[in-house]
Amino acid sequence: MNDIVDSVLKTYELMGRLDADRLAQSREKISKYLETLASAGQRDAQKLAMYGLAYLKQLHDGPDPRYSGC
Repeated sequence: MNDIVDSVLKTYELMGRLDADRLAQSREKISKYLETLASAGQRDAQKLAMYGLAYLKQLHDGPDPRYSGC
């Protein structure tokens, strides 16, 4: 799981979206999120990485304004 977390954070950092402080804060949150998905049965590393990137985007950028949440 640590490899997936590292990969997600590295990719997100390369996108220019994280500084060092936010990176440290995000590591714990993304780890818990991916562990929750894995405990629910998600085992595909690529899907977990994709979900992790989406989670970080929403965490740092907020929800997509194009969707109302309804």
